[in-house]
Amino acid sequence: MAQGPLIPGLREFDRPRRGFPRWATALIVGVLVAVLLLIVAGFVGGVGPLRLLGQTTYPLEAVAYRGSPESSAIEVAITLPESGLCRDDELVVVPFERSNRVELEVSVTRARSADCEQVTMGGDLRWVDVVLDNPLGERQVIMVEGRQPLTKESAA
Repeated sequence: MAQGPLIPGLREFDRPRRGFPRWATALIVGVLVAVLLLIVAGFVGGVGPLRLLGQTTYPLEAVAYRGSPESSAIEVAITLPESGLCRDDELVVVPFERSNRVELEVSVTRARSADCEQVTMGGDLRWVDVVLDNPLGERQVIMVEGRQPLTKESAA
């Protein structure tokens, strides 16, 4: 009786190899490289879906408010930083409406890699329109930070 394989050169008792398919490895590596590139582009360049990683936000101070032609909107005066603003900076005023007051949070967002010449455009104050859910009425307008009430100025 023969002791070796039935077909010379074939090891019939070896099972098939069970490794991870090469295409799956290439797919996983490709996805990981794409995710890494998105994170780097968002952080360094401030672009793409992860651009928030490449942006910084600085708080600013609101000093006054005035009515607007629309009953559910006000204009808020924001003190600009001494260094000024870049043209691509985004001023954000977020109102938090309560029953007897409107609280404002003011900030400027710019790219971390902003290499622009900062210029004070239009003086040291900037008026920004803020849309409210309900008309202002007799509610008081205050800053979130410091809880200081803002002075009301007459509409220009």
